[in-house]
Amino acid sequence: FRHELSVGLSAYPTEFRVPMARSGFLISFLPLVVAFDNGAPHSKLPPLGWSSWVSLGEDWPGPHAKHPAFDFCDEASVKASIDAFFEVGLYDAGYRHFHLDDCWADLERNASGYLQPERDHFPRGLEPIIQYAHKKGLVFGLYTCAGTYTCVGQRPGSKGHWDQDAATFAEWGVDWVKMDWCYTDGMKPADTYPLMATALNKTGRPIHFNMCEWGKDEPWTWGPQIAQSWRATGDHVGTWKSTKDIIAQRTAIPTNLGGTPFAWNDMDMLETGNYKQAAHANGKEGNMTATEYKTEFSMWAIFASPLVVTTPILDCSSGTCAPSITALQKEILLNTDIIAINQDITPAGRLLSPTRLEDSGIKVYGRALSDSTVAVALYNPDDEAQDGSVDFTLLGWHGDTQASVQDLWQHKDLGLFKGRYPADGHIVRVEAHATTVLRLTPQKLETIWA
Repeated sequence: FRHELSVGLSAYPTEFRVPMARSGFLISFLPLVVAFDNGAPHSKLPPLGWSSWVSLGEDWPGPHAKHPAFDFCDEASVKASIDAFFEVGLYDAGYRHFHLDDCWADLERNASGYLQPERDHFPRGLEPIIQYAHKKGLVFGLYTCAGTYTCVGQRPGSKGHWDQDAATFAEWGVDWVKMDWCYTDGMKPADTYPLMATALNKTGRPIHFNMCEWGKDEPWTWGPQIAQSWRATGDHVGTWKSTKDIIAQRTAIPTNLGGTPFAWNDMDMLETGNYKQAAHANGKEGNMTATEYKTEFSMWAIFASPLVVTTPILDCSSGTCAPSITALQKEILLNTDIIAINQDITPAGRLLSPTRLEDSGIKVYGRALSDSTVAVALYNPDDEAQDGSVDFTLLGWHGDTQASVQDLWQHKDLGLFKGRYPADGHIVRVEAHATTVLRLTPQKLETIWA
């Protein structure tokens, strides 16, 4: 692991040559990756957090609280959700990012041309609520857009106001900025995003820059030089078709550009466990099964995508809000075994078998981790159950390597296996749309390249 800083810049392009732990397909060094480490908090690893996108409602915390509304936030709902972040267990599970999406800005800039929060929703401005989040130990994020207007609220975009908006974010104490890509006719992402990146870093405040042009201009090829994360896919909603499509889009990204510290491919927000209790993102109500929501979390994790969930963390159905997430959401979002395979410095996971995603059979994905273990996901995108297994030579191990195997959803030690999992003559049954996630620990590692 090598960390080199270029002198004389307000932010530091950081070069990483990351050793692929000591695990077979990860035994060699990746090509040099330039990542942009500007000191932004909780950015070396994929951000873990929460977003307001489908999560907040009017008149919170009650006694006449309304159902969550798409593209809404105000001081009361935000403050209550900061408190709930802790009460529902997100902080204890490692989550630190707290983001407001396209909901916070006024429809007009102020008389001096600066962004201002929606005046009737944030009458004291945003600084008090940002300071409140910081005192609780959270990273605070805000949304903007590269064009003339934002995507949903048609609030002022940052086009032509790069320095002005960056200075505003820094003055308020913002730690993370997402810049969307609506109303950008005639503009090019690779020319535009550096303008905001430069402006943010000129402020002297370490701010994580998240680019969101939906992967259209292959940001994984140029994003590491200017940002800490970028959307690698289209928008995600809580349907199986969307989740399957996002996994396919992410699988297609070249392995050597899959992600590394301070340079993460973002698969968009998690919709984990969203049904009628959430607002409907882009008009789509979440309707995935528990199995499909587990696959969503599993594949985002092994791909080292940011894990930022958008879901109400307050139950306001009675008219008075109380911190709450569902039993299913607790099972998934607070699974620290799955979170651990996401939160590592090693390069992102990739497809090991078959060679192409469109080929038949179980899809085997792997990510070597820095403690010499390997995370493996057996992903079944098909509509019928499939049988799968993991041959240890896929991992670059000798065929007689012994490894202990853990099932990270069952929280169960499965035993010691030689050469493959499961043992010869046995198979793993993976239900339709399901993903089995394993962590393999070699007893004595000898690779086929040794």
